[in-house]
Amino acid sequence: MSILEVSGLRKVYSTRLGGDKVEALRNVNFTVEQGEYVAIMGESGSGKTTLLNILAALDRPTGGTVILDGKNLRDVKESAVAEFRRNNLGFVFQEFNLLDTFTVEDNIYLPLVLAGKSYKEMHGRLSPIATRLGIEKILKKYPYEISGGQKQRAAVARAMITEPKLILADEPTGALDSRSSDELLRLFTEVNSSGQTILMVTHSVKAASSSGRVLFIKDGEVFHQIYKGASTDEEMYQKISDTLTLLATGGNVK
Repeated sequence: MSILEVSGLRKVYSTRLGGDKVEALRNVNFTVEQGEYVAIMGESGSGKTTLLNILAALDRPTGGTVILDGKNLRDVKESAVAEFRRNNLGFVFQEFNLLDTFTVEDNIYLPLVLAGKSYKEMHGRLSPIATRLGIEKILKKYPYEISGGQKQRAAVARAMITEPKLILADEPTGALDSRSSDELLRLFTEVNSSGQTILMVTHSVKAASSSGRVLFIKDGEVFHQIYKGASTDEEMYQKISDTLTLLATGGNVK
């Protein structure tokens, strides 16, 4: 069952003076099945950030459709976009986006507070997530008191606590050291194995090799894709590296 359907997606920007137009996305088509873990890769300027912003309902496409769990994002009114995003999407950012004046616990609770949930319900949701992510001992601390890896675990908990249809991760390992990156990738794999759908934009071949499928974007289009299948992370790493080399040199990808 498809949780996300992207069809004929286009995004055209006008320059500041309105003269030239830049086509950031052109005829992007793909689907994401319920429970998939998909990575999106591409060179800077390929359109992947624009795509992520549209999927996150932060930007509107020029053409085409994005359907999330049967709901066309074009039908979501501007006044209801924030609520739609909060109820359907979880976000994990490169820079964590935690508020230093809030405790870790309050940062995680924030989307539920905005949704008007009771403290009892919030606590009931957080308890098993905190145990699973190993962050019980840092909940009362502030973001400036914990490590980068712990901050990202808190960010994952914040993304999960709304029970989203889809988690969108934007370069989630970009600000982490190698050990914290490895821990986060193991965490993503574990979260995905429980049925959570994840779509991750990344430059990291290692991060992408942990996913089940990689979409490659070039010049605003989905140019190629690789399925992991029974391959190991190491074998997937090599496949991704070979594909990126071919894309960079203009070779043909089979």
